[in-house]
Order: sequence, then C-alpha cells, then structure tokens
Amino acid sequence: MSKVLVIDDEPEIVQFVSSALEDEGYEVFRAANGRQAADAAAHDKPDLIVLDMQLPRQDGHEVAQEVRRVHGDIPILLITADGRAQEKAQRVGAFAFLSKPFDVTELVALVHGRLR
Repeated sequence: MSKVLVIDDEPEIVQFVSSALEDEGYEVFRAANGRQAADAAAHDKPDLIVLDMQLPRQDGHEVAQEVRRVHGDIPILLITADGRAQEKAQRVGAFAFLSKPFDVTELVALVHGRLR
C-alpha cells in the first residue's frame, strides 16, 4: 500500500483529499504546517506528498526543501490558491500542480499516475 502525506492548513481540504485517497486504497497521513510535515515525513516515510503552498510559519517551498534534504526525492503534487501555480510548482520541483479549487478526481488520477 502506497503512503501519501497531505499537507494543508485548511482542515476541510485535508479531510476531503484524505478521504478520496483512502477510498482508493492509499494510506494517508496528515499535517497542517511545516513542522508537522517534517515530523510526518520522517516518521511515516510517504511515497508521495500533496503539498499546499501557503502554510503558516513555513511556506510550501521551505517544507519541500526540508523534506527533500532529509528524505530524498519524494514526488510532490502542489496545490495552491495562488495564480502563479505553475511557477511555484517549478520552484519546488513538483511533478504536477492543481489550482484551488480543484477536482479531487484529477488529484487522485495524478497520484495514481505517479505511484504506478
């Protein structure tokens, strides 16, 4: 079973995305900020990260750098409400991005495609 870490400070989005991924058979871990994300990545060793760019105290770019520095090249799917999503995805080295609001079916398809 593949493991996915969902990082977003909006509890509704975390729940929505987590439920969709769990329904598809993924083991899902959750984090609401950068510190929780780093701890979860270290402890749970995810196969993929769904990362919101706008987090409190530490933005998605900083989270991605820290996780990759410690845990290697974990694939990242970036989600953001910012209009410059493609630019931000390139900056963090994400394999794909979705702009909020997004279709969860598309998110699940991107996760499936990457973890095959």
